[in-house]
Amino acid sequence: MLGKQGVFSDAKSLEVFSKDAYYYSPILKAKLGTKVADVIAAPQSVDELREVVRYASKHNIPITPRGAGTGNYGQAVPLEKGIVVSTHRLNKILDINKETGVAHVQAGVRMGMLERQGRATVNSNDQGYELKCYPSTWATATIGGFIGGGFGGVGSIRHGVIWDNYLTSVTVMEMTPEAKTYKLLGNDLFGFIHAYGMSGIIVELEVNLAPAVKWEESVMSFPTLEQALRFGYEIAKDTAVDKRLICMNEWPIPTFFKPLVNANAVKENRAQVLLELGEHQTNIVAEKAKAFGGTLDYQVEASKYHKSSFNLSDFTWNHTTLWAMKTDPDWTYLQSRFETEPDKALAQVKTLRDYHGDKVAFHFEYLYQNGVLALAALDLIYLQDEQSIVEAMEKREAIGVQVANPHSYYLDSDPRWGGEPVLAAKAKYNPNDLLNPGKLSGKSLAQARSWK
Repeated sequence: MLGKQGVFSDAKSLEVFSKDAYYYSPILKAKLGTKVADVIAAPQSVDELREVVRYASKHNIPITPRGAGTGNYGQAVPLEKGIVVSTHRLNKILDINKETGVAHVQAGVRMGMLERQGRATVNSNDQGYELKCYPSTWATATIGGFIGGGFGGVGSIRHGVIWDNYLTSVTVMEMTPEAKTYKLLGNDLFGFIHAYGMSGIIVELEVNLAPAVKWEESVMSFPTLEQALRFGYEIAKDTAVDKRLICMNEWPIPTFFKPLVNANAVKENRAQVLLELGEHQTNIVAEKAKAFGGTLDYQVEASKYHKSSFNLSDFTWNHTTLWAMKTDPDWTYLQSRFETEPDKALAQVKTLRDYHGDKVAFHFEYLYQNGVLALAALDLIYLQDEQSIVEAMEKREAIGVQVANPHSYYLDSDPRWGGEPVLAAKAKYNPNDLLNPGKLSGKSLAQARSWK
């Protein structure tokens, strides 16, 4: 059916393909470390995938869809064994429309490849295209995995998150003996965004790319987190500034970024703002930073964007947590949403500083979601026991900081999930609950999309 290159059952392959980056959480590490599939299937065509789905449906075998395994919540971990279906061989860019920028791709296309191919595809005005947003794992993450388990990332300050007109369509395969495929549009898309693959297997997507911009990278440092946050807020609101990234890290987080340390881009005892700005705008923004005590410490010109040995996005979003764990494995993280305005956010920071003492370090990202500016945090906490982590989340909720629990593998522990649209799609296209079973607790439907 799939041939030797499409089926793996050796111990090493089962271990690798049954895991994702859940180890960021000590709680998930303990709960998911022993979970492995019975077999790995890697179809190279839709017909091969259909044969796998038909076989599994007939024999009541669970299937867990998997992209590159860069997710952090155990999305791709098979709780009930069965078959892990890896999409890494369904990796063709089928078309990029030169005039509309809509990319027709298979689910296993890596996002870095799509970004590069989009920039190389120019329209009649010699204009290329780029991803609207992507995770810090963009070099390896697949587009299907990002839609199925992601949220936002680099570019969300400009274009929003994956619910914000990111897609034109998804083509999904139902989990039935017929294994039919359906091309879905409009509101039907919401049943498959951030649904952990439980509502149907994403086979193909039409992704709305954005006109490409020549981006510069820069690092600016500030005496305090307060000054960095106030500066970031002003740049986030400034419609005259083209921006793809505004990432703020308090000291000592910048010391975790060894490539930046080696590039002399980290200044002692200073907070840091990582920026991607339109060409020729970095120096203008650096002048604005002076009013907040800021200095320009590192810059990459637009001609070298994504062509250096590292990119600033390597230190943003949840890669910040990865660099912290490389420095000291007792760091973990929370996914939080603070008040957007600096005065209110800083009041929340002070309360949490008083609560945690030196066991917290704040990392913020400004983004838009549904047209509204928001302040997201993947705040680092120096905690490893479950009770302390749960109490830290409860403390945040008590002071108005929303938390998307990254220490649970249940989809409905995350208030960003789709709720009713996901459940409706799941009932229609996965009627026997064979796709990624065990990932819904059934307790948190009322919270769904509260971050919309």
